[in-house]
Amino acid sequence: MSRIDGGNRPSPLKGPQPERSSSERTEATPAAKAAPKAPGTQAHRTVQTFQGRSDFEPSSRPTPRGMPSMGAPSAAPVTDLSAIANADAELELLSEFSGQPDAQGGLASAMLHAHANEPASQVRIVERLKKDGRLESLFGEVFREGNSFVEQPHRSAVVRALGNAVARGTVTAEDLRSFSQGDYAREWQQIGAALKRP
Repeated sequence: MSRIDGGNRPSPLKGPQPERSSSERTEATPAAKAAPKAPGTQAHRTVQTFQGRSDFEPSSRPTPRGMPSMGAPSAAPVTDLSAIANADAELELLSEFSGQPDAQGGLASAMLHAHANEPASQVRIVERLKKDGRLESLFGEVFREGNSFVEQPHRSAVVRALGNAVARGTVTAEDLRSFSQGDYAREWQQIGAALKRP
């Protein structure tokens, strides 16, 4: 024992070191055997250039949402289907306000405003309201003076959605003419005038 370190560590053994068994020896790789070593250098595995992903990531990463993939086909139909499904689910909320056409009109216009960047879902909402026979009354309520459930952006969304629906043939010029002579004639005349504006 050494007196300098307080006797805590044994002194190194002097004499020949025991030879390691063959299982403890590290086997040299064929690449390491073939490559001549310069004095003072260590053998490392071949350095690979960075490929933009980790070895732990899957080889194909999903394209981030909102960024179109350059080589993949467009995902627009899937997005349209999803938007249409969302619109259908939202339309079920109208039943909670049965007997309140002003509230239903406000809710429908708010939905159209929420789907402002999704023409397919806007057309779906208009299509469903027309099929249910509520298009005339609900959109008439949106433009009725004094409806506290409606704000100006919602009216603009209704006009935009109707424009899309007319362009796709969901709502016809005959429908618009009929609505402008019905119970909400004055409101539908306003809508018709707004549709004609550029």
